[in-house]
Amino acid sequence: MSVTLRAGAGLAALVIAYFAFGFIAEHWAWFASIAILLGGTALAAWVLLRSRGHEHQDRALTAERQELMRSVNKMNIPTFDATVAQLLIRLDAKRVKKFGHRQNDLGCNFVVTFNNGKRIIVRAKKDDHAMKRQNGTRHVQILGGEIKARWDCDAGVLITNANLHWLHHAARNEAVAAQLGVLIVDRDRLAEWIDTGEPPAELRPVRAALQSAAKP
Repeated sequence: MSVTLRAGAGLAALVIAYFAFGFIAEHWAWFASIAILLGGTALAAWVLLRSRGHEHQDRALTAERQELMRSVNKMNIPTFDATVAQLLIRLDAKRVKKFGHRQNDLGCNFVVTFNNGKRIIVRAKKDDHAMKRQNGTRHVQILGGEIKARWDCDAGVLITNANLHWLHHAARNEAVAAQLGVLIVDRDRLAEWIDTGEPPAELRPVRAALQSAAKP
């Protein structure tokens, strides 16, 4: 390409750029709106695709845990108690002591003593189809009343394969549990604990004694 043609092409490019920038400057609001619209569309598409990916993962995870809990439902009471005992033994605890069942079948009791000296009473109660019907409140109340009086512990934990967080009963159960110093580990939280091997945050070493629940 000759020098003349190159110079002409450069000059033409400058002229086009001048008019283009002028047009953009004159209609900047319109271009800004288009840019915002395109950017918002791209962001929405990214969020949608990402959320669909998470939904697929969540559905797969939920299906796995539902299958896991179906196997828990089929356990007899001694096997369920042994499963809970294994979960407790894996905590950062100094001692886990089993006390067996009470005659009124409230569940199997474990007293867990942590390395910091705190103690919790854990009641394992396999679903007998009455817990959900009674919303579990009775079991929370009884356990809460026994924490200090009977077991001389700092807090209590109710572990069950029943769902105590369905419909409007969740808020009530949690309010009663918080008032009495009881942590509820029902169906979903138990499934997560068994599946991942990670206990609820309140039972991990740093917060092993349920500090929030044990406040006077």
